[in-house]
Amino acid sequence: MARFIRFVAAALLVAGAVSMATPARACDPLAPGASSVTGATSNDAAGRAVALININGQGPFRFIIDTGANRSVLSQALATRLGLAHSGEGIVHSVDGAELAMLVNVESLSFGALPLSSGETPVLDGPMLDGEHGLLGVDGMAGRLLHVDFTKRCVEIYETAAQMPMQGWLSVPARMRFGSLLMVQGDIMGVRVNVLIDTGSDISLANQHFRDALRDVAARSIEYHNGHAFTFGRPIVLAQRVWTPRLRIGQTVVDSVNAYIGDFHIFDLWGLQDEPTLLIGMDVLARSREMAIDYEHAIVHFRQRPRGDYRGAGRERAAAQSMRKDAVSRQARQQPTG
Repeated sequence: MARFIRFVAAALLVAGAVSMATPARACDPLAPGASSVTGATSNDAAGRAVALININGQGPFRFIIDTGANRSVLSQALATRLGLAHSGEGIVHSVDGAELAMLVNVESLSFGALPLSSGETPVLDGPMLDGEHGLLGVDGMAGRLLHVDFTKRCVEIYETAAQMPMQGWLSVPARMRFGSLLMVQGDIMGVRVNVLIDTGSDISLANQHFRDALRDVAARSIEYHNGHAFTFGRPIVLAQRVWTPRLRIGQTVVDSVNAYIGDFHIFDLWGLQDEPTLLIGMDVLARSREMAIDYEHAIVHFRQRPRGDYRGAGRERAAAQSMRKDAVSRQARQQPTG
């Protein structure tokens, strides 16, 4: 019989996504002398940050850092390799549905010497893992601070966020859902939107209310994409993509944001389907220089890159220009003649 335990794993991978890895360097500590564990990260093929994790004292293994997952996930290959026995079943909610997953008992999941979680852990497979060993969820982050430096390719986890100096950072208060999943408030041309922070997705998603709320304000064009993305279940058809010129999260500003529109299950699960909501993935988050999430005080901190210091900026500008050109062409075709 299935044990109906609610897990959320919002990781998502677009078909054909490719990213170039860069060498890792040491993080600049947020607070010299504070108790923390630091490690190098690399990127998977889609540009998602990957940390080295030990399971039951063995490893390290490559886990995608997923702030959209309230529980870490093991691949079937890793569970088999470690000889972990089936201990039950549970329901895992993904971006586009719910899947029944096998559970195994993990005695310890750790980042370096820092223990993060233990207990019953879902085992899943699918293209979205992209050959990695699992997802590092937020189940071990309670009361801690997660720091990811996207430029130096490194990650730190601090035992506590108390009295952490964050001068020079742009800070945004967040709301926690399902324990440690994060939602902040954003603004697009005066329209308030909910923003979910999801490092496990390489793209950004939005619901129909997001598109409708911005139709006359900032959603300048819609492209019919007909691509596919992968989670743990069936492939997701990405039928529509909307472009917005500027997203503001507190004092953090992101220009030219593209999001795929749909009635995705994750928005229903969060109770947000009837509110304008945007899930931002690594296509948006990695444009910042660094991100730090204070799980003790529910605050997200960003440090922005200098203008023009993001490798993907040229591709994004080209995509936005193409979308605007297509919109103008469609409008021209729709004009009455005579």
